[in-house]
Amino acid sequence: MVVEFKRLKALCIRNMVVSASDLQLLATVRGGDLRSLELRGCKMFSEDGLVDVARYCVGLRSLRLERNDIDGTANGKWLHELALRNVVIESLDFDYPFDRYDMKDVTRLANKCSDSLVSLNIFPKSLSFFRKVVRHAKKLDYFGHAIFDEHGDFSGFKFPPNMRGLCIEDLPVTSFPFLVPYLNRLRELNLLCIDIRPNCQCYFFKRCPSLEVLVTQDICGDEGLQVIGEFCKKLRKLTHEGRVTHMGLMALVKACPNLDYLEVRLLEISNEALECVGTHLKNLRDFRIWLGIEETDSPLDNGVRAMLMGCSKLERLDLTLCLGGLTDVGLGYIGEYGHNLRHLSLSCTGESDTGLLELSKGCPKLRKLKLYGCPFSEQAIATFVFHVNHSLRYIWAKRHSGTDLVLTRPMVSAEVLTELYLTLAEKLHRSAVQLVVDGSNGSGAGSVKITCTSSRATDDLDTPLVRNLVAKGIRNEEQDTLDGSSQKPLEIIVRISNVESRFTIAVSEFGEIKMQGKVKDGVPHLTQVGAFEVDVSLDGNIILCRQVDQANTISRVTRILGEENVNINSMSVGSPAPRKQAVMVIGVNENLTKEALKKIDEIPAVEEFVFLALQS
Repeated sequence: MVVEFKRLKALCIRNMVVSASDLQLLATVRGGDLRSLELRGCKMFSEDGLVDVARYCVGLRSLRLERNDIDGTANGKWLHELALRNVVIESLDFDYPFDRYDMKDVTRLANKCSDSLVSLNIFPKSLSFFRKVVRHAKKLDYFGHAIFDEHGDFSGFKFPPNMRGLCIEDLPVTSFPFLVPYLNRLRELNLLCIDIRPNCQCYFFKRCPSLEVLVTQDICGDEGLQVIGEFCKKLRKLTHEGRVTHMGLMALVKACPNLDYLEVRLLEISNEALECVGTHLKNLRDFRIWLGIEETDSPLDNGVRAMLMGCSKLERLDLTLCLGGLTDVGLGYIGEYGHNLRHLSLSCTGESDTGLLELSKGCPKLRKLKLYGCPFSEQAIATFVFHVNHSLRYIWAKRHSGTDLVLTRPMVSAEVLTELYLTLAEKLHRSAVQLVVDGSNGSGAGSVKITCTSSRATDDLDTPLVRNLVAKGIRNEEQDTLDGSSQKPLEIIVRISNVESRFTIAVSEFGEIKMQGKVKDGVPHLTQVGAFEVDVSLDGNIILCRQVDQANTISRVTRILGEENVNINSMSVGSPAPRKQAVMVIGVNENLTKEALKKIDEIPAVEEFVFLALQS
């Protein structure tokens, strides 16, 4: 990706494993152009890659590190490097595990970027430590988040005049007046209580007439929601982590019709309250409710229907209810009226597989479904994947047994999918034949075996794919059976036996050339060469390379391809024999010239090299 996207300026990576070498490659290849980088929920092995990002991405204007995991501890080297080199940063956001850092680096960065820094949201330290930071950052618009130390010295402490957003932690009631001079102009306020008990925060709500975004743990219940509704008329987003009832919810939505995001924890809820949401919140796009009781005899089916009918713009709905809170009928209503839903999360909802089936008949734009503790069978969930619309990409289910079930689905029609698998079979066949050494016995079509693995019965071979394969003269078809509900082939395997291979890694444990693939995201992919697992697109041609596992070999090959203006569309690198050999499989869009082939073959570390021409 880094090599292919030559105009890459912004990158967001979520829920992936990110190595230091990945970030080093990004920084060295695209560092001069990169303006925004976001890593969220990623597994990282060290902070070394971030050091390279700070060192080479000197034009970086936005850096966000949120909810990541890292082996060992981070000591702040990356932030020190960023403070030394960057003079244009506009937004910096990081949290745990990047909790160890030197305030001198934050101060230096604020000083050097005093004309650009507008948002600073970092792992908290005492507010008194940020005195110089806020003094330098003259254009700071959002600051978060700091811990209010009741015994700290705040004499002369002033936030910048442009301050419109604030996140502060553990502010005791006795220190509320400290924020009074700034409340009137705040548009965003986040009041966290980590080490102290949550308290009544109505004092703030009454003094924030311009507030648009609020996160609160206020303990005043329904009264607190009423105060918010009375004084915060411009509110667009509310996260309320206190405990309220349907009465407070109704008072809020009647008073704040501009809400487009609402997250609330409830002690009780009623159909009337949900109907009220649908009546008043016509701009609501994200609605999340948590119900804090274990069981109810009053299902919310009619309320959910009225809410969805009224909130026609709703794109995300999270319902954490209790047993009996939503029946199969209610799930059918979500399918029928959730026209714009893209993300749906359900907890303790439904009664049987019938409810999930009813849901699958609607929600035409649904992309992600999460299920927690719902009474649906694994078979019903798998069936949902293939019955619901083609926008669906992901299902995650947490079952009562405590195990997770994760499913994805192809986003193409059955007819198109058949054509894609036919293309896959043809390309796998063509690549396997090209690996046969000239003059080998059994190189004819009679020794070629193609296996289609699917969930269909082994005696039901009359599929469009198999018929097409037979029509093209490929004989000896087989079909294996896998558990599941799809009526489409899942994988294609091509084997050629009794021949010698030009690429030894392509030979399976049974002594035959083996190429295996599947369709992923609407594109045929090569997934296995011999016993070696890969993931390379078959859109173009393929390069197979086995080399001594040493530094710079991969970069030399990719540099040669770059010099020849050959675009890389995908790449897999692995080591079948650790610290001895490495295997590289590269998908390229163009044919290679004789000069390029010769240059790669002459690299000393390359032991085997084969180019497979798959483009027509």
